[in-house]
Amino acid sequence: MIELLSSGFYTSIQDLGRFNYTDFGVPLSGAMDQNLARFANLLVGNSPEQAVIEMTFIGPKLKFTKAQTIAITAPKAKVFLNGKTAAINHQLSIQPNDILEVKSIQNRAYFAVNGHLISENKLGSQSQYYSITTTEKLKKGDEIRIRSNHKNFHKKHASVNYDSSFYDSQTLEVYTLPEYENLSRNEKEILSTKAFTISEQSNRMAYQFEDILKNQLEGINSVPVMPGVVQLTPEGKLMVLMRDAQVTGGYPRIFQLSENSINLLSQKPLKSQINFEILKLK
Repeated sequence: MIELLSSGFYTSIQDLGRFNYTDFGVPLSGAMDQNLARFANLLVGNSPEQAVIEMTFIGPKLKFTKAQTIAITAPKAKVFLNGKTAAINHQLSIQPNDILEVKSIQNRAYFAVNGHLISENKLGSQSQYYSITTTEKLKKGDEIRIRSNHKNFHKKHASVNYDSSFYDSQTLEVYTLPEYENLSRNEKEILSTKAFTISEQSNRMAYQFEDILKNQLEGINSVPVMPGVVQLTPEGKLMVLMRDAQVTGGYPRIFQLSENSINLLSQKPLKSQINFEILKLK
């Protein structure tokens, strides 16, 4: 069992999402950075789609009641095991009564344990979301039980083999969506050349940008939308829908981010800058 001695800034259980219910207005949800969520599971011998703990900005303090093999994946994070620095993107061996503390995350980190986190499952997913599950995030005093993983698992000190420079990129790969064609030539040029600053008003539902783009587009009838859609609001602000976003929208749709770019954006610090690179469909 794992006990939360403190909960951190925003800590929740997430898997890869809640599928097949968007027709009923249910968001997909799931881990913001699904690459690192999968990697965390693979490090500890789990299937990549299993639930993990997602931590944002400042992580929780956890106490363990039994020996475990765990991993924490992140672009950057400070992790302490019994007060001593511990590695990220690497297996960690936990003993009974060990205390793990996660601090100073950029932006999100993922915790996986060899086995299965036991938590509320709604509509085929353990992803916490405020109107679907009983609670939207974990809190101090919560206890999480773990069901053993009985498959053969070799405890080696493996680390995730991935290109960390991926998270240094400022470029989001996008495909154009229907209303992009209605923009002026000047607006299109701005979108392809300007650096946009991520607003502090960004969260699991949407990432917003501080910059204002002249918007002469008319609103559209409400249409299905999905994570990665870039909308242009009447005020001229760009808004990227993220994992907990609504499933329909009436703002003009400019771009669709690639899946890798959704993962990348979820790890960009607030107030940092990004630019868009338009890809052509093959």
